[in-house]
Amino acid sequence: MQDNLATQCLSWDRLSHPRRLALVVGGALFLVLLSSQLGFLGEYDRYPGSADTQIPTRAQSGATHVQTETCCIADPATTTVIYPTTTADFANPERGLYHHTETFASDHTPLDVTTLQDYRRNEHITLALRVVYLDSFINSPISARFLDAIRADLNAARQAGIKLVLRFAYNQNDTSPNPDDPSLVQVLQHLDQLAPIVQANSDVIAVMQAGFIGAWGEWYYTNDDFGAPPDPPNYANRGTVLTEILQALPITRMVQLRTPYYKQNIFDTGSGAAGALPVAAAHDGSDLARVGHHNDCFLASDDDFGTYADLSQDYAYLSAETRYLPMGGETCFSNPPRSEWTTASQELALFHWSYLNRDWHPDVLDSWGTNLTNTVKLKLGYRLVLQQGTYSHAAQPGGDLAVTFTVKNEGWAAPFNPRRVELILRPATSGAEHSFLLSADPRFWLAGNTIYTVSQIISLPVNLPNGDYELLLNLPDPAPTLRSRPEYSIRLANSGLWEADTGYNKLLHTVTVSGFVIYLPVIVK
Repeated sequence: MQDNLATQCLSWDRLSHPRRLALVVGGALFLVLLSSQLGFLGEYDRYPGSADTQIPTRAQSGATHVQTETCCIADPATTTVIYPTTTADFANPERGLYHHTETFASDHTPLDVTTLQDYRRNEHITLALRVVYLDSFINSPISARFLDAIRADLNAARQAGIKLVLRFAYNQNDTSPNPDDPSLVQVLQHLDQLAPIVQANSDVIAVMQAGFIGAWGEWYYTNDDFGAPPDPPNYANRGTVLTEILQALPITRMVQLRTPYYKQNIFDTGSGAAGALPVAAAHDGSDLARVGHHNDCFLASDDDFGTYADLSQDYAYLSAETRYLPMGGETCFSNPPRSEWTTASQELALFHWSYLNRDWHPDVLDSWGTNLTNTVKLKLGYRLVLQQGTYSHAAQPGGDLAVTFTVKNEGWAAPFNPRRVELILRPATSGAEHSFLLSADPRFWLAGNTIYTVSQIISLPVNLPNGDYELLLNLPDPAPTLRSRPEYSIRLANSGLWEADTGYNKLLHTVTVSGFVIYLPVIVK
């Protein structure tokens, strides 16, 4: 019988042969002697007794560290870090105030990279609404030249480090029936042309507003194909357009409708909290879970110029829906006292607003005074605050690293697009970084007082070099084109943690990796 060399766990019957037993015992004694010289087993046998030992508190970058050593048990010792928060305003992707931009096929104005960069650098604005009017193509396909112009705009956003809220429309004609709206057939043809573009550039599309129908793409003043007021909306044709938009986008991107009752009628859900997206369906990739809301006449009247059909029912519906779906828009008319700060602050929170137009309406925004910069800029969308973390302070190659941290979302909304959560081990001196994907989904870190706990055991590579490793938290954009760009990573609302050049958040903890793994050969007969 041929001998095979294999690496196995040693069982007693295989050790029963005297020669093998002597070999293994000798190897074990060698390892004990070696470990006493190198000190890498000292964490477990250096201290007598079994009680925890508290290491004195120390400070680093304003954080409080409490180190606990647990001796004589299998679990490694840990260190707890309590993180300081900040009230500073800073840029974060897919949230906040935005600037309005628009262009017409008949008179194209391209996006300017420098202007977009200034939004981010000088105003901490990472979003722009881009309304693209296809006014030259009401009865014809979109020209290749204008399709290239749309691609160039999306590329400009990528170069600048921002994202777009994208909407397509045909006109600003607020008459009904609207002679400047295209037919259903023409809209669907245009969507076929646009689908490859939005697919290829979805990395810089934060969300897409339904558009295509009615003046400004807001689905009201339109033609008979879609139901022109005073006739009722044609929800069959409108639903067809919505379905085509959803199919044009990757499943990771959402679409927004102008009023709650459009979604309620297309999906036949009814209003009120009972008609809202079920929690179990949140982010499941279904069409229902990918359609959110925008309100472009926020606070303009009691029903926001026709946004709501039934105030009490639609309020309950929208409040529940927007916990897991994007909400944004603009003010359009000064309507005190409703448009003043007291009501604005209540409804921005109630409906979980992620973004708001900085440019319109100036009378409304000015009436909010310093609250616009001191509160709205900070709380639109998510604002993730690291509370504390507990980490192993020593580990071995091939061993386990225990990581636990808590997060609170002090913004008005949760992130609505997919987002990775990664633990980074970076050598204190030199060498390669190591990244570990954590099983956490920030889209479920809802706004409010809930503290979310992420706890995971990381299995370290057996070939991880010995040394000290700094721990960092990375929340990058999952798109391959953006994953390594710090402008698209989430910055935590803590002081002393952010690294602008990497997009990482420091965890203010170093873990020491020491030891090695030995594989004993066993002869298998």
